[in-house]
Amino acid sequence: MHQARDRLLQFLCCLLVLAGLSASAIRGQGSVDDSSAGPGSEQSAPVPGAGAVPPSPGSSAIGPAPEVTAGKDGSAASAAQDQTGGAGQPDGLKAGDAGSDASVKGAPVVASTEPAPAGPPGSWKLVFDEEFDVLNTAVWTPYWFKDCASDSMKNGVKTCASNVKVENGNAVLKLSDAESGALLSTNPKDGVPGHVGFQYTTGYVEARIFFPGTCSGGINNWPAWWTVGQNFPATGEIDIAEPLAGDMSTVYHSPVTAMAKGVLGCWAGGYHTYGVHRKAGVNDIYFDGRRVSSYPTQDNNAPHYLLLNVGVYPQKRIFGEDSAVRVDWVRAWE
Repeated sequence: MHQARDRLLQFLCCLLVLAGLSASAIRGQGSVDDSSAGPGSEQSAPVPGAGAVPPSPGSSAIGPAPEVTAGKDGSAASAAQDQTGGAGQPDGLKAGDAGSDASVKGAPVVASTEPAPAGPPGSWKLVFDEEFDVLNTAVWTPYWFKDCASDSMKNGVKTCASNVKVENGNAVLKLSDAESGALLSTNPKDGVPGHVGFQYTTGYVEARIFFPGTCSGGINNWPAWWTVGQNFPATGEIDIAEPLAGDMSTVYHSPVTAMAKGVLGCWAGGYHTYGVHRKAGVNDIYFDGRRVSSYPTQDNNAPHYLLLNVGVYPQKRIFGEDSAVRVDWVRAWE
């Protein structure tokens, strides 16, 4: 009897030991799983904005490029002005009503706490942050004073709200035909009801943009990312990134000069950042965080508003989705 009881007790002890070992093994396996997502993993890495496409390899190469001074003979920079004259509201033109497209809506922009820009040095405060989750018509008007009107053209085309949309976290601007393009403007004086807009005088503004085209064939159409004052040319125009005849340029207009500088490299078919550091009497232009141009200015740092647009270029006409300029975000710091 005693031997049978002893054997039973030994058997029960063995079962308890085995159960304890199994529980420890399970807890140990659980701790391995929890620690697998450490620093540098996909979860902790910063993720580009929705709909972003990584730039193609080697596409950010920048080489020395000659400056071209535009004269009265209509050379490179002066070609940036279309038949409506300079920037700002054309004489006698009254603003039309805001676009009625159901996707065009939003609320005033609120500054966030994103890090400083990569290119220009200094301590920065973010004052404008547009991520294009919606098309915010309190800030952006999707046409140039009048919607799709022949007396309100830019870069050779009417600017139509129907050619602007928000998709996958990008503002998308396209040419639907040879006469109808797209534009976004933060001009606070365009007369559109409910439009507050945005202007800056000094500081840094930057956008992350996909220009359509190929490295071998160049950039399609006549797109531009630019800022301008209310009284052109006295208050100046900064064409931060303006492809001309397929090649990337940065252009400046003032009462006393009009200059363009080509920027070598492939800027078509991938996302890149383009910005201007506007200082007292000097502009520094940055592409992908690298300074590519610096020049004196004569606009007295008058308030500038922001514009993005796509127009037609006679030798580079592409329509529809292949013409789409995609803007991931626009930001400003001071």
